[in-house]
Amino acid sequence: MEKTEIKILLVDDEKDILEFLSYNLKKEGFIVHTCENGIDAISIAKKIKPDLILLDIMMPEMDGIETCREIRIIPEIKDTVIAFLTAR
Repeated sequence: MEKTEIKILLVDDEKDILEFLSYNLKKEGFIVHTCENGIDAISIAKKIKPDLILLDIMMPEMDGIETCREIRIIPEIKDTVIAFLTAR
């Protein structure tokens, strides 16, 4: 699979982190989608079926752990690779 075909979903409530990671990943040729919370992440993941989700753990409303649990029960995206990002 070419980099230009790999879809990455970045999920973080810090806009600066999203901007920094998104810029660098796009510069390397990846397709990047971003959102700021777990609820949107689930919705977007269902639509785009990303190859990788970079998921912040500490977010308001729905944290990264709960978001991961919800993604894992959706058949069409349950096997998507998820890596956690955290300041902890």
